Amino acid sequence: MLKGFLRAIEPEQMEKLHRGTLEVLERTGLRIQGEFLLRALADAGCRVDFAARRAWFKPELVERQVAAQRDRYRMVRSSLWYPFCRCLPAEDVAMPEEFIVDFGYAAPWLYDYSQGRFRKPTIQDQVDMIRLGDALPSVKAVNAPLICSEFDPRVETIESARLLLLNANKPGWVGTSATKEVKYLAELAALVVGTDRDALRTQPPIFVAAYCTTSPLKVDTRSCAVLQEALRYGFPVNFAPMPILGATAPMTPSGAVIVAAAEILGCMTATSLIDPDVYYFSTSITGEMDMRTTQVCYGTPAAILTDVALHQLFRHRYGLVHNVEPGYVEAKVPGLQAAFLKTYRQMAFGCTVSMPLPIGALDNGAAFSPTQAMIDLEMNEAIYRFGRGLEVNADTCAVDLINELLFCERGTYLESEHTLAHFREVGWNPRLFDRCYFDHTQPAPCGDERILQQADQSWRQLVTSQTVPTLDPALMGEVDRIVRAAEEELLAT
Repeated sequence: MLKGFLRAIEPEQMEKLHRGTLEVLERTGLRIQGEFLLRALADAGCRVDFAARRAWFKPELVERQVAAQRDRYRMVRSSLWYPFCRCLPAEDVAMPEEFIVDFGYAAPWLYDYSQGRFRKPTIQDQVDMIRLGDALPSVKAVNAPLICSEFDPRVETIESARLLLLNANKPGWVGTSATKEVKYLAELAALVVGTDRDALRTQPPIFVAAYCTTSPLKVDTRSCAVLQEALRYGFPVNFAPMPILGATAPMTPSGAVIVAAAEILGCMTATSLIDPDVYYFSTSITGEMDMRTTQVCYGTPAAILTDVALHQLFRHRYGLVHNVEPGYVEAKVPGLQAAFLKTYRQMAFGCTVSMPLPIGALDNGAAFSPTQAMIDLEMNEAIYRFGRGLEVNADTCAVDLINELLFCERGTYLESEHTLAHFREVGWNPRLFDRCYFDHTQPAPCGDERILQQADQSWRQLVTSQTVPTLDPALMGEVDRIVRAAEEELLAT
């Protein structure tokens, strides 16, 4: 694999960012809409205004609580939560040992290429997209792809979890933002892991919640309520700020880093006072305000550099895992803009942070496109193969073969056993991109349209060919019992 990474910040710059973060926490503090967190901070000696829901942090307390978490949790993931790299490397970009892609954003919209429009997802759409993820070998965990419009919103997460368990051999996660759902998702997670109880502490299936801070320097009621309930089960905690340069954070990456870092470290300090044994990590998805349109854009140099600096600050200064999310791009439909922004973000993160490779997301995660997913799959494989680097050994150097073939006058490399043995593992062989010879005296081909049509056909064929998983009746009986109990409670409110 390629070694090392491009450094965005040097040690002295990290120290300035760290000191700025502590100063903001001490002078401005956080506004926290969770009394249990405020009370923990007050008990630890912090100044707290319970009426204003505001806390000011002592620098020594922050440093002590954060230091206690150093190097405890090492798994690397994107905001989709599948740990594609099991241990954050010391001085390298984090990469999986095999080609792995992230699948499923719980998007509220589906982009239907054949109809040329966005539409609200149906139950059948959810099933089809789950089966598509299940059919792709590079998808190791199928997260809920869509938010299904045909379910009552009060139980949509629970019903989507059930669909995931019914239709995926490798179920991943659904996301929750409702406190009352937590206990039912925890029951489903415990059912899935069986005797592997440690999985619940490190990478629980079915259940996931990103405790999203709200820049600048706030934690809302919903996040606090879900966090309080989830702590009962010991699930890992992911604090996830989304600073917007020029809108909810300073326009400068350094200023935005300080805002996001203050949110993460403040929340981690308060929560670890309550339960120091839970695993803590963080994720950021930084955007930049387009001052002409007010659109939040994620595929910009300044936004990417902010996430990179946050990752490198947390990795080196605090010994904590900080993830990035390359899937958010402002492109609305499959095409040139989507291809460029996705490749640009992933290559930028791939040489500075890590290599999560998501597929299918459009419009800043608001829409899922299976057609785009098929194109992303091919682009991502090329990115992964580049990051994997080259092997240098007696076999790959092929010195004997070079000397044997001389000048290729009596034999060629194309005919050699060496080529036959290596062309599949070394070569990149996309099925959608046009790599044929072309007669330039003929009319020019419509390349993008052909690629999009083939990509659309490709995912449909995969879904059609996918068989329904064979499930243990006893397991499914328990799933149905949990779902019915959830519906009885949640639909009564």
